[in-house]
Amino acid sequence: MIPITLVSGFLGSGKSTLIARLVRQPGFARTAVIVNEFGDVGIDHALVSRGKEDDIVLLDSGCICCTMTSSLEDTLESLYYKRESGALDFERVVIETTGIADPGPIAQVLAGGLYLSRLYKFESLVVTVDAVHGCEQLEHHEENRRQVAMADRLLLTKTDVAQPQALERTTSSIRAMNPLAPILTVVQGVVDPTAVIAPSRLTRHELTTETHGHEHDHTHEAVFAHEYTTASSRVPGRVSWEAYAAWLEMLRAELGSNLLRAKGVLRFADGELRAIQGVQLLFSPPAAIDESVGRDLEGAVVLIAHHVEPSRLQACVRALGSVAFSTVS
Repeated sequence: MIPITLVSGFLGSGKSTLIARLVRQPGFARTAVIVNEFGDVGIDHALVSRGKEDDIVLLDSGCICCTMTSSLEDTLESLYYKRESGALDFERVVIETTGIADPGPIAQVLAGGLYLSRLYKFESLVVTVDAVHGCEQLEHHEENRRQVAMADRLLLTKTDVAQPQALERTTSSIRAMNPLAPILTVVQGVVDPTAVIAPSRLTRHELTTETHGHEHDHTHEAVFAHEYTTASSRVPGRVSWEAYAAWLEMLRAELGSNLLRAKGVLRFADGELRAIQGVQLLFSPPAAIDESVGRDLEGAVVLIAHHVEPSRLQACVRALGSVAFSTVS
């Protein structure tokens, strides 16, 4: 399946500047980028060719840009068939969302559509944050808080012009809302392409951030003041498919739409090590990963939720390692 990365962030946080830089880099070759408007990323002078349709252009970097003239589903379906016919050549898709978009429903469209989910897989959410105005935006806009809380990676922009106090406040705010995601500094849109298109999996950074170097249950109590809670735990031994399915049903019943993200690395009953990932109530099929990559993370599970008491979220994490899935205290 073709991996998809969402690039989100509040209005004016530097998404278009980031995309404009990335589409010109060789590391972004064979990437189809869905943007809101061509004018936003200023691609005219970098054009190699324009397709018969006005909504698709090929850049000299080997990157493909297209605008979304209809629904996201139709745009992705059209790109896929152009790829299958040989008209386009790409191996991944990057989607730029609008500044006020909640990334959750978009990710659910990608993961939940019966047709699209067979062609594409949601891989990661990258969110840009304005270092100058980010703290105020997070305080006043729920959409921005959800973007940050759900992110796999956070790109802090405008750090070259931000006052030290503003930079510190913004960094503290996003770290409180999302203690898991790595924070990368971006100046004028310059960033390593792999920081954007790398797969989203639980990492040693995330696990040590959660457990402060220990492998025990942990919940960020302080985050609840910001309406977002993160909890992690280790699941010992192997997990049967039946137990995993029962745990997902328990999460849906206990947390519902308050569950924002889930990540983990589990050893299943067949002996295979698999990465698990969920966006709100939709979970991708567990994907096999290399032993050398996931062995030291085996059994780690992390949940991020909105408006859920820390103790309740921690109980939901621990439930996967329990025999009783029907009751969570």
